[in-house]
Amino acid sequence: MERKFLEVERLRIHAVDLGGSDKPRLLLVHGLGGSIESWREVLEDLSRLFHVTAVDLPGYGQSDKPDASYTMEFFADFTCSLIDRLTAEPIVLVGHSMGGMIAMKTYLRCSERIRALVLIDAAGVSGTAAEKIRRYMADGWNMERLRRIYLDCIIGRLGELDEARLKEILSMMEDPGFRRAYLRSLDAISKPLSDEEIKRIRVPTLIIWGSDDKLTPLEDGIRLNELIEGSRLVVVDGAGHSPHAEDPRKVVEEIEKFVSSYFLRRHVQRGIDCGERRGGRELS
Repeated sequence: MERKFLEVERLRIHAVDLGGSDKPRLLLVHGLGGSIESWREVLEDLSRLFHVTAVDLPGYGQSDKPDASYTMEFFADFTCSLIDRLTAEPIVLVGHSMGGMIAMKTYLRCSERIRALVLIDAAGVSGTAAEKIRRYMADGWNMERLRRIYLDCIIGRLGELDEARLKEILSMMEDPGFRRAYLRSLDAISKPLSDEEIKRIRVPTLIIWGSDDKLTPLEDGIRLNELIEGSRLVVVDGAGHSPHAEDPRKVVEEIEKFVSSYFLRRHVQRGIDCGERRGGRELS
């Protein structure tokens, strides 16, 4: 795994890059309070199939933590610039939770840079996630509150409480820059996308959702599926808010099927288009 730092919008951004450069390119965007480590259960397996880049968003992980707005528009502008920094080709954008909301906003900002979307238990369909986080958070996090929200809202039947991860979150909250980014991001996800915005998404979209998610409930995934024309919804039975952590094999398998099918269709269509230009004969 190649760890490196990129300069994007004058910010030092921590990134990992895996997989061959000749493979379809995936960019992974983590959720609220997350980091590159949020993808640890799927990174290696995805890299066998794709060229995968994951980053710590500004304000998170080992990336710079500026005194910024941390709105979804801020993150969308950053992600468009990041894609331009990574490659001249359109990419498949994969977002979890807040990262899913960022992925949708990014598409609305620079649709020509997005080849396809994978939305995993995405925020931004309703304000449910922000409301629940605030209710459990009260005036700040402690181990008891963190443990309770994970057990009540985040972990599904397939998952287990990771005490080490909770200690990491509490430790990160001691960093004023992280705490500022977290609280401003929390304000931002409380303002859902409108139905009209979501309907403007016109790119192949795979929606993956945990059946047991109580933070961004399955109703949100069903609603996304209804609003994004041609999208496909996969429900991971027994998974909570992070199906890629609770059932990584299933999630990798679904992403592989989705991306492979899309690239195959594009390849066939290019052949048909070439045949038409040569005299209207389709390739058999």
